[in-house]
Amino acid sequence: MNHLHNDRSVARDAIIEAIDMVPIGSYLPADGGYGSAREIGHARMATLVFVRFATGIIGIGECYGPPKTTLAYLDILREAYVGQSAFDHRVIWRRMTNVLYHVRAQSQLAAAISGLDIALHDGIGKLLGLPIYRLLGGEEQASVQVYASGGYFHEPAALPLEAQLERVAGQFDGYKIKIGHGIQSDIERMQSARRILGDDVAIMADINGAYTADTALESMAALASLRPYWIEEPVAPEDLPGFRRLASRRQGRIAAGEASVNAVEFRELAATGGVDVLMPDLNLCGGYVEALRIADMAQLNGLRISPHVWGSAVGIMAAAHFAAALPPHPHPDRNHTPTWVEFDVSANNPLREALLTSPLSLDRGRLALPSAPGLGIEIDEERLEALKIDV
Repeated sequence: MNHLHNDRSVARDAIIEAIDMVPIGSYLPADGGYGSAREIGHARMATLVFVRFATGIIGIGECYGPPKTTLAYLDILREAYVGQSAFDHRVIWRRMTNVLYHVRAQSQLAAAISGLDIALHDGIGKLLGLPIYRLLGGEEQASVQVYASGGYFHEPAALPLEAQLERVAGQFDGYKIKIGHGIQSDIERMQSARRILGDDVAIMADINGAYTADTALESMAALASLRPYWIEEPVAPEDLPGFRRLASRRQGRIAAGEASVNAVEFRELAATGGVDVLMPDLNLCGGYVEALRIADMAQLNGLRISPHVWGSAVGIMAAAHFAAALPPHPHPDRNHTPTWVEFDVSANNPLREALLTSPLSLDRGRLALPSAPGLGIEIDEERLEALKIDV
């Protein structure tokens, strides 16, 4: 009877009382932007979600994308969550995607649901005293392997490629650079990366979907001798025929999926045969509920997982817990085929550096997993206030 009473007490403690949203951002100088083959960006933005349980526990999550649109969706979703038990998160998640089935593939609705789902898992972890990766069934571990994501295209006041790479050379086992401005540019950037970073590290090259399949094939052939670990988004996310064209003719490994918003889209991407590594973004794909479905589907199809991250320290840690929750695949030794987690190393990103009471802990390309429950991080309220933006 005591056990039953305790179960009911925990369930009551997990009732969702309130959901708050905070848009955050930082801005770059007018001539100091950086980005991909698609665009040069001048801002980093995200929406943080704070879910308060009946006990006063607050779970934290992050939504990808422009806050103005995300906030509108969160307002729609709030009434479906408040008053419900956080333990019912899968039921609530499915109910919302079923009710909103006409628009459930819209990116910012998926982003809003993602942030809520991450926050609920953070709160449940805190309530039960477990880190999220343990809550999800991951084995005890101290850290996850990350790769340095940088090597951006830049404007005059921003760091050029060589300076970006020299800042972080020798600190990671894997690095990502941006390519996609033409074959000769791709070759030159990859040559610079190899020269600065060395021959014994993995170098990922990201086209950001800026090519059609014929140009992507030409680029992959031209870069083959420089051994890119993978070519990321060689064609646009919606160009499934392009991925099918790449399937039998490509040279090397392909990674994609950062723009896909649910397991159905990942299923269609995987079915092309043109992708080896699926890249769900926890802040966009549907949170942990959907990311785990995507991971199971990847394993069933003999594919690997590497979570995409582009946002704040909250999103980075959410991805780290997801990676830590996955069983080693296909080898029992994680070091042979690691579940790489993306880690932005841009020179100035206060959303990564200035949001938490304690900074993220990196050592030799590994991100420490906090022993504290939930995400294991704490937001610095004063710094959060400084990062708030009007939308």
